[in-house]
Amino acid sequence: MDFDFTKEQKMLQDSVKEYMKKEIVPIADEYDKKGSMSKKDAHKFLKGLIPFGYLGTMVSEQDGGPGLSGVEWGIIFFELRKAWASLGGITGITSSMASSIARCKNEDIKKKFLQPMLNADIIGCTGITEPNVGSDPSAIETLAVLDGDSYVLNGTKVFISNGTIADFMIVICLIQNSKDDISIGQLLVERDVSPYKATEIPKLGVKAFPTSEIVFEDCRVPKENLLSMPDKGFSDIMKFLSFARCNAAIAATGIADAAFDAAVEHAKQRVQFGKPIGKFQLIQEMIADMAIEIDAAKLLTFRAFNMLDKGKDIRKESSMAKAYATEMAIRVTSKAIQVHGSYGITEEYPLERYFRDARVFTFLDGTTQIQQLIIGREILSMSALR
Repeated sequence: MDFDFTKEQKMLQDSVKEYMKKEIVPIADEYDKKGSMSKKDAHKFLKGLIPFGYLGTMVSEQDGGPGLSGVEWGIIFFELRKAWASLGGITGITSSMASSIARCKNEDIKKKFLQPMLNADIIGCTGITEPNVGSDPSAIETLAVLDGDSYVLNGTKVFISNGTIADFMIVICLIQNSKDDISIGQLLVERDVSPYKATEIPKLGVKAFPTSEIVFEDCRVPKENLLSMPDKGFSDIMKFLSFARCNAAIAATGIADAAFDAAVEHAKQRVQFGKPIGKFQLIQEMIADMAIEIDAAKLLTFRAFNMLDKGKDIRKESSMAKAYATEMAIRVTSKAIQVHGSYGITEEYPLERYFRDARVFTFLDGTTQIQQLIIGREILSMSALR
């Protein structure tokens, strides 16, 4: 495997780094403390990120997108998550939703939604998780029943990223076309056309990243909003989750790298006993361990993105990257706080935000323990869940 980025990829990385340093890092703490981001602010930030390929990142140029690769997704989202994990979440969901729309076979939906998404004029979200359905999407209970020209949608979704600010939602649900015809599919629900209730869920980290409970009560959705044929619904979910796990891994790695940079800088500047604390052996041990773990996470994650670009099955590799990188980020951010001493737990420094943000990612898109079961299943060809 070639571990070097191309010249063009390095130029992209440099331009994104410069933008983050000037425009995002200085305001991240201030905005994150405000809590869930407003729709107005989300549109403002998303529009500023368009020139770097953050909107519809992997949508082809033929469809009006940047046409970037999975590896390039990893490059730019590493830098964004490193600068401000909450904004990275809002942007990542919006970008991946554009990819879903670009791939759909419903040309009317594609024509109506894709370009506005690429222009950051509308924001999307997706709904899989339910109160009784977390790591087992095959057990989804939300039901859409065909009734004339509409589907009548009932159910509840929880922990929905972008839920309170989204203009539309791709709902993973049971599609019932007749008494004996029920299977998992995807239904696009426009909030203005088919109103639903969205309530913010306050959480430990990534506080500016909206996370919601969504309730559908006899919500009527035009039947032409069926995004994928029901028989393809479950397989589409599984592919989406593999990619989402790569995204979670690169997010956690970016957060860890931000904490590492802060720890290195502090170790050079902080003087105790007449010398920089970076000269103490135990500080150097922590710095060395952090560097090793971050590099290991990068290698696992970019391997998965590289395999994705080659069209390979990444179920095992995405779970390995996600399991390792998210747990690594907790260890690294904790050590970075330790290097800072008492300053590390104050809001004067961003370390406590990095630590809180890192803790969240062990749950998203399947817990660490679920990733371990997936890895075991792929290696042994034996499922612990069935």
